[in-house]
Amino acid sequence: MRIAVIEHVAGGDYTEYLFSLIQEQARLHNYQARAWSRSVPASQQKVDDNTIVLISIENKTTFFLNWMYRVKIPSILKKIKADVVIDLNGIASPKIKIPQWIAIGTPFFSNNVKQLNAVEKFAVDNFASSQKQANTILIYSDDKAENEKIIAREKLQLMPFTAPAIFKAFEWHEKIMIKAQYADNKEYFIAMIEDEAVDDFVLLLQGFSKFKKWQQSNMQLLILPKYEAFSAAITAKLQTYKYRDDVQLLDDIDEKEIASIIASANAFVHVTATAQLFIVSVALQCGLPVISFENDEVKEYAGDAALFCTERTAGALGDVLIQLYKDENLQAQLKEAAKKQVAGLSRAEYADKLWQLLNINNIQ
Repeated sequence: MRIAVIEHVAGGDYTEYLFSLIQEQARLHNYQARAWSRSVPASQQKVDDNTIVLISIENKTTFFLNWMYRVKIPSILKKIKADVVIDLNGIASPKIKIPQWIAIGTPFFSNNVKQLNAVEKFAVDNFASSQKQANTILIYSDDKAENEKIIAREKLQLMPFTAPAIFKAFEWHEKIMIKAQYADNKEYFIAMIEDEAVDDFVLLLQGFSKFKKWQQSNMQLLILPKYEAFSAAITAKLQTYKYRDDVQLLDDIDEKEIASIIASANAFVHVTATAQLFIVSVALQCGLPVISFENDEVKEYAGDAALFCTERTAGALGDVLIQLYKDENLQAQLKEAAKKQVAGLSRAEYADKLWQLLNINNIQ
């Protein structure tokens, strides 16, 4: 089977998550993975059976994207003799004659069109048509499946965010070395910030300040970048922060170490306005309580393992940090709830389901 996967660089969390599942399954089933090159003639790009072909598109004009989906992509799919195409941008085309899958992530439910890039806006504008053309629609949320924008519910397949097996809960003795290495043998909260999200970073620091003024111990705050490294603006903000000695920015950490750092934390602090559901699922699988501003998607994923701030302010965030820290019974309840919440969210099972669906689709 030849599987074509269409994505773009700034595709978002759900695009990245699904592509990682597809890559894992490709390796497991001895599939090759290769990128389609626009600079090499098609005659020189031989595609064997059992191959995943990645087709990347750029964030350009509506005219360009219309041409890509009505002319260029159908031509590529015909040349490589693809059996099925998965568009991780959520776009299907009437010009494509093989089975089409689309993935619908958070951009489709966004109320702020100005925040969407060109491909996302094109996908949202053509969403009704894409649903009609698609054979299968992948979605990350049961709640979102009921959204009024979904007109083809019979095609939906739930494929929620799940954490890799490397992320797991730690016992107290497993945390000792990690705390010594990264937090000077101190307890800490863990958070993740977009690499250049200065406003979110400042809000997090202000909430932590209220906590530090109340709690006179050496509790720390460790912060991971979402991708690779924090911007110079974020680093500069930390240099002027009163409690900077109790805040660690963790750049260039490999996945194994990240898993240990998260598992050794007291709680995960989620401050972004757009739900970071992958890292929320990771925190839950590590048995962590989640502290968040009100967010329906975080509420769906975290359930009773989350504490929500009454309003999106630093003061409200500080109050919740204090509440969790001083109530050991509450901490225990939330950790137990985290374990229950992820009990039915096995990454291996959903990845296998995705692969089985692809094969059934191909047979039909």
